[in-house]
Amino acid sequence: MSKQQSLSVNDLSKAVDELVRTFGVGATLKAVLLGMLTRQRTKNHAAHLSDRMRRDVGLPVREPVPGEPLVPPWFPRF
Repeated sequence: MSKQQSLSVNDLSKAVDELVRTFGVGATLKAVLLGMLTRQRTKNHAAHLSDRMRRDVGLPVREPVPGEPLVPPWFPRF
């Protein structure tokens, strides 16, 4: 972020006033309400990662499930 951007965003009331002047009260209010309603936090799941990638990231390696083959079925066999 540039120095000019950080200075202009420091004061929230000035930023809101500028948005209202640029887009109008209705559009600004609509954008705020839509942002509040549709804001969803995405969660990062590591369940699909292989054991090698889990080790690289620093996560514990999964324990093998009893009855699950050690080699995945899609792995080529020669």
